[in-house]
Amino acid sequence: MIHYFADFSTEFSGSLDSIGRFIGDGGVFMLCLVALSLLSVAVIVYKALTLRERNVVPEGAQEALGNAGEFVASGETEKLSGCLRDAPSALSRVAGGVIAGDHGDRASATTAAEADAREEVVELEKGIALLEVVITIAPLLGLLGTVSGLVGVFTNLDPTGASGARAEVARGIAEALYTTIAGLAVAVPTVIAHSYFTRKLERMGVRMEVLIGGLLAAQYRKRER
Repeated sequence: MIHYFADFSTEFSGSLDSIGRFIGDGGVFMLCLVALSLLSVAVIVYKALTLRERNVVPEGAQEALGNAGEFVASGETEKLSGCLRDAPSALSRVAGGVIAGDHGDRASATTAAEADAREEVVELEKGIALLEVVITIAPLLGLLGTVSGLVGVFTNLDPTGASGARAEVARGIAEALYTTIAGLAVAVPTVIAHSYFTRKLERMGVRMEVLIGGLLAAQYRKRER
């Protein structure tokens, strides 16, 4: 067991040294990519927490609004409002505005609800633009670091062709490509996260639109009778 932990410690230490050399050989561009990766991780964690369904379209609010016609027909809109208050979310706030609003007709009520919904969506989209920035900048920084490294390699190339020059050039090119690898490694998972959050927000937005539309139809159907 002691030998196992000793071997594990040695391998772990070697891995850390390799990562340190990888980052160090990339220069200032690699440090920028490390900063971008940390920003990407922070935004992804933040959006994973804020875009949970219970914060946007919780089941309790969906169920209550799914039965909006029954609540309105029986004059129990206050009970519906209570159900929405028990499930605080973007959907509940927009629906609450529809119930509390005093609009003359359905068109004006729909316009007000759409404005409230857009405001909620804009709030939910916070941070996603940062992922777009990371997706755009990370590969470019990686390419810039590689080009800069190659310029350094060929600038310091021994024109006499001394022994070992080829190995030196090969090693320099390999180190120059580190930033390209890092740039793609940062961009690819960020693209996946951006696509996931965008589609999730779009799906919840459509669900919110359907439920609010049902609420508006139930309210103004009763008034028109």
